[in-house]
Amino acid sequence: MKTTVVVLLVIAGVLLLLFSVFLFLVAPGKKREGMAKYKNVKYAHRGLHGDGVCENSITAFSLAVEGGYGIELDVRLSSDGELVVFHDDTLERITGKSGRVDSYTLAELKSTRLGDTDDTIPAFSEVLSLVNGKVPLLVEIKEDAMKSDVSEKTCEILSEYKGDFIVESFNPLSLGTVKKRMPGVLRGLLSQDYFRFPKYRKPLYFFLKHLLLNFTARPDFIALSHEDHGLSVFRFARKLFGVATIAWTVKSKEDEENAYNHGFDGIIFEGYRPMM
Repeated sequence: MKTTVVVLLVIAGVLLLLFSVFLFLVAPGKKREGMAKYKNVKYAHRGLHGDGVCENSITAFSLAVEGGYGIELDVRLSSDGELVVFHDDTLERITGKSGRVDSYTLAELKSTRLGDTDDTIPAFSEVLSLVNGKVPLLVEIKEDAMKSDVSEKTCEILSEYKGDFIVESFNPLSLGTVKKRMPGVLRGLLSQDYFRFPKYRKPLYFFLKHLLLNFTARPDFIALSHEDHGLSVFRFARKLFGVATIAWTVKSKEDEENAYNHGFDGIIFEGYRPMM
């Protein structure tokens, strides 16, 4: 009988220890009052694009500002270390050119047309000058694993910007850089159910899917694919820690309604115009 009790106590202790470790790993940052004004914002995904307007273009951002929407955009580096606003690693899909974005200089990228439009790839500084605090920005850092050059440069540029902004990334180490360099800046982890896609069925993405690298950045919010609202660890983190949540990428009024019905605070939208 005593042996049984001892075994049960050991098992309970091990389970408690494992649960404590799990809580340490997935815990977001402490709630900060500043997050409140960003929670309910409707962010135009790469600006208001479509109908002849290209994503991540000055025209798309101008239209978002005119509409009073927040703006979600992507930043990455040119070969000469300058930040440009562009989503993909490579230029093919949007510009028809070959090669990675970071194999071209800023001047070369700024002369590269976006699709069939007259817009060209903008420098991040151009976009900041255009927005100039008129609407909130949600800046996504596009950075390869184990690198910090993009996040370092983003911090450098944003330290001079006077408007409202928050940052996000799929890479928790990038957010860790932001946490170190600009601790007052609100930061969010982008995530999804990676295992829905065969190419992501790897150990690293198990950790990312289950928010097990949160400890590296202690994010202020989680930006999750709206299709993955049922992800258990996401629901756990929201209920236990009350972390703010933003849904991406919402593409219809029905998607928007479902996102809010499933408890998301804000949305990143595309392909329609939500009610303000």
